[in-house]
Amino acid sequence: MKTRALVALLVLCLFAPLAHARTADGRTKIVMIAGTKSHGPGAHEYLKSARLLKVILDRSPSLHNVVTEVYYDGWPTDQTTLETADTVVFLSDGMQWSPWAWSPERIAFMQGQIDRGCGFMTFHFATYIPYHFATQALNWNGGYVDYDGPTHPIPYFTQKTLTTEITFPNPSHPVLHGVHPFQIREEFYYKPTFVDGMTGITPLLRATGLPADPKIFPGPLATPLEQTFFWAYDRPKQQGNKVQGRSIGATFGHYYANWQMDDYRKVVVNAICWTAHLPIPKTGIATTWVDDQTVDQALGPTPAPNLSPLEPTRPPLDPAYTRK
Repeated sequence: MKTRALVALLVLCLFAPLAHARTADGRTKIVMIAGTKSHGPGAHEYLKSARLLKVILDRSPSLHNVVTEVYYDGWPTDQTTLETADTVVFLSDGMQWSPWAWSPERIAFMQGQIDRGCGFMTFHFATYIPYHFATQALNWNGGYVDYDGPTHPIPYFTQKTLTTEITFPNPSHPVLHGVHPFQIREEFYYKPTFVDGMTGITPLLRATGLPADPKIFPGPLATPLEQTFFWAYDRPKQQGNKVQGRSIGATFGHYYANWQMDDYRKVVVNAICWTAHLPIPKTGIATTWVDDQTVDQALGPTPAPNLSPLEPTRPPLDPAYTRK
């Protein structure tokens, strides 16, 4: 009996890292990591957006037994907190900064979370990926927006700011529960690169006004697939893992004011919860807009963005930005 018990314990230890994570008290854990700021007020508000989402999630009557955590400046000081995360959401600048310019050790650590089935989501600039990180981008997120190749040798932003109608290519997907087609002014990144054969990819949101060439507007429209700016990815199931990982790529998110729109807010919150394997009601996750004062009352004042020692050297903040 002792031998059998020992064998069972060893098996449990071997496969525990592959199990779907839960906190010690059994709650679903959502981790949001905000990168440093690079734009003027009202744009690329990663700190404010992550804090807002925490308050919205914490107060949603649709969610029970859920804990949320927010980390600033690109990466938690104690990365072991990610080992019990059910999903990790990155709201940050992309390219050579966070989250893709990590050390090999950090890449390997995050790969371990992906392998065990942890949810994963990138938001706005974090979906812009240098070509040398394409493998991780495809494996973790199912797709990315090309920043520097191989089709063009210098950085080429496939983006367009415009007001346009948003439609749903796959309206029955749980992420779209309770969300209605809407119109929005946004900076869209589009023409994403997806995994071969689109295996596991479900396009969710399409911006119908995006042109074929972002440098020429108006002009011929991009194809419907090229106009996709929000997608879900059911990742391949890993051997020995009971949980199939889920990912979301969301290329919109430039303007902070858009969080006041009910459908915009709901589709993002639905997406976060879907990646964490939380059930999405037919009416979607209930969300309520809260202003800056309410967020600060709940979480304390929003800290000024600082360059984290964990991030590589990067250009200074946009001169238009002034710290509070």
